[in-house]
Amino acid sequence: MTRKLWYVSLGCATSALLAGYALGESWIWALPILGFSALWLLGQRRGLKWVPSLGLLLFIGLAAIGLWLTLAPGLMLLGMIATLAAWDLENFLRRVEGAERVDHRNDLERRHLRRLLMVEGSGTLLAVAALSVDVNFGFGSALLLGLLAIVGLSRTIGFLRRESD
Repeated sequence: MTRKLWYVSLGCATSALLAGYALGESWIWALPILGFSALWLLGQRRGLKWVPSLGLLLFIGLAAIGLWLTLAPGLMLLGMIATLAAWDLENFLRRVEGAERVDHRNDLERRHLRRLLMVEGSGTLLAVAALSVDVNFGFGSALLLGLLAIVGLSRTIGFLRRESD
């Protein structure tokens, strides 16, 4: 099931980025998006460990460039979320398949997918809120808010890791 969700996530990320760039009439980016997607698929099939990280970097970079070019923010956001899901799912599959023995694999997959859904859902809600609200901060306020977000995210990840033990 997780493997199928990985394919869906990568397809959704690719489609969202392609649609966003196409709607913005930036067709020149279509070939790199398709090429990066094919590279990720090929790397996954060949078991290349560096490909998911490169795919994450490239797809998030393309979404950021799309936002900078003022393309459809909803599609760029969807591309980012789906990319993060594909990256996480591939790394999870690598860990599970690399283990000698995995007890209760289906239960482990369900728990991981539930956590991923919680993180992706809360991130999506925060991102939609950020896109909807127009607030101007000074540099100091933005820096403080960014630091608080990093501390909060690291504590949340720590909590989720303790819960999984």
